[in-house]
Amino acid sequence: MERFMSQDVLIIGGGFAGLSTAVELASHRYRVTLLEKREILGGRASSFLDSTTGDIVDNGQHLFMGCYTHTLAFLKKIGSLEKLKFQENLNVDFLGRAIGMTSLTCPSLPAPLHLLGGLLGLKSLSFRDKLSLARAGISLFLSKGKENQDLDRLTVDEWLTLMGQPERAKRHFWDIVTIATLNESPKIASAQLFVRVLQEALFSEKAKSRIAISTVGLSELYTEDAQKFLEAHGGEVIRNANVVALEMRHGQVEAVKLKSGQRLQADLYISAVPHFALKHLLPKELLEETAPFSALNSLKSSPILGINLWFDRPITEREFIGLLDTQVHWVFNKGAIFSHHDREGAYLSLVISGAHDLVHLSKEELLSLALKELRELFPEAREATLLHHVIMKERRATLSPEKGIGRLRLSQKTPFPNFFLVGDWTDTGLPATIEGAVYSGKKCVDCILEKG
Repeated sequence: MERFMSQDVLIIGGGFAGLSTAVELASHRYRVTLLEKREILGGRASSFLDSTTGDIVDNGQHLFMGCYTHTLAFLKKIGSLEKLKFQENLNVDFLGRAIGMTSLTCPSLPAPLHLLGGLLGLKSLSFRDKLSLARAGISLFLSKGKENQDLDRLTVDEWLTLMGQPERAKRHFWDIVTIATLNESPKIASAQLFVRVLQEALFSEKAKSRIAISTVGLSELYTEDAQKFLEAHGGEVIRNANVVALEMRHGQVEAVKLKSGQRLQADLYISAVPHFALKHLLPKELLEETAPFSALNSLKSSPILGINLWFDRPITEREFIGLLDTQVHWVFNKGAIFSHHDREGAYLSLVISGAHDLVHLSKEELLSLALKELRELFPEAREATLLHHVIMKERRATLSPEKGIGRLRLSQKTPFPNFFLVGDWTDTGLPATIEGAVYSGKKCVDCILEKG
């Protein structure tokens, strides 16, 4: 069965990259059809209703920052920006077995003085650690805007060593920031990407360092509003549309083939699926012989573990806490974060990023690990009764930003003039974050507009 689409653009994938690209094109009067494989939109940034508790569970915890300029513009355009809650100034709580609770509380000063002021109050760092951090921070601030391609040949850990950073400064500050922003170990991640993140988020304008968190589930944050915007501008979203192949002839994409056997055609085609999914849509010969698609075989993924726990009593009043010298990296107090959550007890979401060494553990083993560390650090957890748990393994959560990754990421343009790529894994110069996904769509739309 064959059906010709009257729309100009066909987008495959309904996550942040696909939806933001669709909205941007629709605002430029392109007719857009978006195809989503599943019943729900959101891709790797979505949420679902837990039937046992009635709570919304995100398939991965995401923080936003003031430097997410393209993401914030997208949310504003679709009317969702008020669903984010921003800090007035950057503030991050940390908890360790030896030091207890400490906070990076930045004063209302211009960058980078706000961050330097915040570092002075960290109990987890010695005076020598703080001095080394200050020196590195000043160096990063002064070098902002100066691209150093050699950094992509170094890991974050190698770069920090060259910058003279002590081991404790690495362990109690730099490593935490690396894991949080790159979802990868500092011994693996590219120093180039890390420096870009630091310069833009922490050593730029003070407002860009502020953290924001969604007060609703991820799906509610943007998927429904993006679909409404698209439909109001003449577009369409088709769910349960499982694309299995891109048909290419005469140097361009001719159609997409669905699992049902249906073929859909349009003038322009955009892939908004992860790199590992795109491999299954392309003809085999492209992956084996044709640049840049052959680089897809070299891209790797980094896993994230989400351990959601419900207790019969509160564990902490703080919204989120970074853990020091533990296997669990972050604890998010979803009961305090969600605007609609008013029940007693506690709903916590624990996150382990770059979880290469733990992703193969059973869910029972992960639960035991999480409870052990939680009870060691939070006195309230020792007497609390666990009521329910949901453990999720995102084995291919993000692109692994290994050193040298800059040479492998694909451009939004392809050798086929009517085929484009978007996604956090494409060549954005940013880590594989929500901001990277949305920015890839902006770059793609710019290419299309230039093409006319």
